[in-house]
Amino acid sequence: MATVSLPNLPKEKEFEEFVSAVYQAVGLFVERNIIEKDVEEILELDVILTNYSSPQVPALELLEVKSGKWGFPDVFKLLGWKTYLNLPVARLIVQQANKKLDLYQKKGEDLGVHIRSVSIGETGFDPHQIADSPNADPLDVSLWRFSYWLERKLLERLKKKKKTHPDKKCFQALDKYHSLVNNGLFFTPTIVDRIEALYSAFQENPRISAKTGHELIGESFDDDHSQVPQDLFHQTYYQAKQTDINISTLIEHRARLAVLKNAVDYKLYKDAGDEQKAGGKLKILGLDYEIPLLQLLPNSFQNGLNDISSDTHFYLYPSFWQWFMWFFGGFILLDYEEQEHRLLSMKTGVPMDQIPRAFEAYQRLFPLENGWFAGPTAQSNIKMLKMFPVPFMGIGANFRRLIYTEGQNFDELELSGIYTQNDLISWNNLVVEILDS
Repeated sequence: MATVSLPNLPKEKEFEEFVSAVYQAVGLFVERNIIEKDVEEILELDVILTNYSSPQVPALELLEVKSGKWGFPDVFKLLGWKTYLNLPVARLIVQQANKKLDLYQKKGEDLGVHIRSVSIGETGFDPHQIADSPNADPLDVSLWRFSYWLERKLLERLKKKKKTHPDKKCFQALDKYHSLVNNGLFFTPTIVDRIEALYSAFQENPRISAKTGHELIGESFDDDHSQVPQDLFHQTYYQAKQTDINISTLIEHRARLAVLKNAVDYKLYKDAGDEQKAGGKLKILGLDYEIPLLQLLPNSFQNGLNDISSDTHFYLYPSFWQWFMWFFGGFILLDYEEQEHRLLSMKTGVPMDQIPRAFEAYQRLFPLENGWFAGPTAQSNIKMLKMFPVPFMGIGANFRRLIYTEGQNFDELELSGIYTQNDLISWNNLVVEILDS
């Protein structure tokens, strides 16, 4: 089995990923590397944390991470960002302790900027130095770090392809799409506007993975393609090869998760009476007649929102789906189905008896003929999200290897289906191939 290791002493981007992974492991929804641009870059936010632990308006925190030198300029910069974004709390996590740390911490508290210094021990950083929670499981932190690292490598590949293949429309379109999902939405003032921007992007790039696949084999990106070319699909999903379909499907599923998150946010802000944040109503020609902005969105979204918001724990769905996709790998091992649901419940707070409803949320918001899940088959006893990026399935495969076996070996998994184990191993090997490149 191929392997790859995380650094014991992460620096710069890797330290930022470590800190993010700790907060992710304790149950917060994490958004990273958010850039606001006009003509040029205005600011870059390291991390935004959202707490969906109750059916109230979610609490947001701004997080800045420093592995090198830092001082008062960083504190006041963070204060400025906090004020600009109208956030109640900002945190500065530093790797190097400053001689005047106590002074900085006292001054920071007065300004609403909490400063914490993290030191390294014999086995690396202790997650509990960052988040005061017994739920910061080191295994979860480690696997989230692998997930972030993998995403970073795939997006670096996209940037490189965009630069080296300027004739390919797909790489330009995918980079623009990712920029909207990762950056543009956060700075869009109302939630309805964010959702409208996402649906506009859907309309601009319908079936972008299919269009990407056909352009990669020499056909026009602009033609009306409905499916990924058969050979490329086979390479991606049956041979577990690194193809650019893994990039396009990463961005497509991140966009759907953004819709789901904003659907939940809309309902929470609406119920709290915050019409300004939710989106309110649109006046027609300045007259008193108004229509709810929500009615301008697709009927499928409106119906899906009404449906999922009737679930008792719908407010946990953003965190649930972030965990299921980027940690569990978008699949369920049916030989361990009860354990799988128990783990998902432990990680996300969704009660076990509500896990099926949480899974149905994807179909209710994004209706797809025959549903969003494929499998099991006679060959592989796995239920998986359709058109999901295979490398992240490797993250989930590793989680099952570590959690269900004593010797941390795929051979110890009790699996049915002649190819189930081979699938897990091939997904793992693809992760290693990408991270080792």
